[in-house]
Amino acid sequence: MRIFHIKILIYNADELCEVYTGEKFPCEEIYFVKNTEIPLRTTQVFRQGWDMMRQITTYRVVSIGEPDQRLFDNIPKNWAYDCNDTMLGIRYDPQMPTLKLNENVTIQVWLPTPPHRINNKDTVSIEWQPANFSECKDCVTWTPNRLSFNIENFHQKQILHATRIKEGSVTLLPIFNGGGYDKAIVGAYQIYIG
Repeated sequence: MRIFHIKILIYNADELCEVYTGEKFPCEEIYFVKNTEIPLRTTQVFRQGWDMMRQITTYRVVSIGEPDQRLFDNIPKNWAYDCNDTMLGIRYDPQMPTLKLNENVTIQVWLPTPPHRINNKDTVSIEWQPANFSECKDCVTWTPNRLSFNIENFHQKQILHATRIKEGSVTLLPIFNGGGYDKAIVGAYQIYIG
């Protein structure tokens, strides 16, 4: 069987994103089987830690229409607690602010994807704590103590205010609660304040 496909861009074709190697690719693309809405693959440039990476996802269509229940029989009932969704994360702007004594900074915080709905709850709460390896654990204060996101507001930027009260650098690590984030790798989503 020969599959013909066409490329449909989600974003402007002129919008390119640069990955860590210096190569430039369209920021996001989706390919469909010709004359259908059946997806073949997507490409996306995204941040992973400090690097920009390109990910290609190829789809295998296992069913068109109502999926057969047997496809779900092997999924563990507690999948939401055992699985780690690598697309869950946090975005900051700026991610590495520099503050002088008594200065403050406004950090915008948002999520790249919505939290998961687990037991009819779709909210993730995020708090921060200084990392054990920080030069100074009490040199910065921040407010509010907690931000909350759900499937409605995940993409809306919320504000975290940080103020330097002592000299020294600090790395703030997030503490996640809910929304499938409980097993997220916190070190990948740190805020470094120098």
